[in-house]
Amino acid sequence: MLLFLDTEYTGYGQQQPKLISLAIVAEDGSREFYVELDDTWADDDCTGFVRREVLPLLEGPGIPRAKARVDLRTWFAEAPRTVQVACDSEIDWFFLLDLLGAPQPINLDGRYYDLRPLIDTTVYDQAVAACYEKGAREHHALDDARAYRQGWLAWMDSRKSAR
Repeated sequence: MLLFLDTEYTGYGQQQPKLISLAIVAEDGSREFYVELDDTWADDDCTGFVRREVLPLLEGPGIPRAKARVDLRTWFAEAPRTVQVACDSEIDWFFLLDLLGAPQPINLDGRYYDLRPLIDTTVYDQAVAACYEKGAREHHALDDARAYRQGWLAWMDSRKSAR
C-alpha cells in the first residue's frame, strides 16, 4: 500500500531546514496521520515564504518531537504489513525517517515512490489542482498529502483506461 507523505519545514534551500509539520494519507483513504511540532523550529528560523504561506495554515496545538515520534511509530505499527511512502521530495522522505528514528518500522519499504515524474502529466496535475479549487489548502501538509493521493489515483485510473 502506498502512503502519501508531505511535510512543511522552515524553508527550501536552507542549510539545516527544520520540520514544522508532517502528514501521511493511506492509498485507500482509510488512515491519516498529521502532526505539528512545537519544539523543532521558531518563527525566526522560517523564510519569508514559510511565514506568509505555511504558518497561517497551522491548526495547533503543536506537540513535542518525542511525542510525535511515539505517535508516528504507533501509527506505522497499526499499518498494513507492507507500505511504501510516496512523495514528491527527497527531503520529505528524510524528515519522515528522522522523525521515525531507528530502527525503521519493519513494514516500511526502505525506498520511497517518487511522485515527481507524475507532476508533469496532465491528469495528475489537473487532479491535484482540482483539490485546491475545492478548498484544500496548498502548503498545508495534510491537504497536500490528500491532493497527491487524488492525483495518483487519477493517474492510475487513466492508465487503466488507456489499456
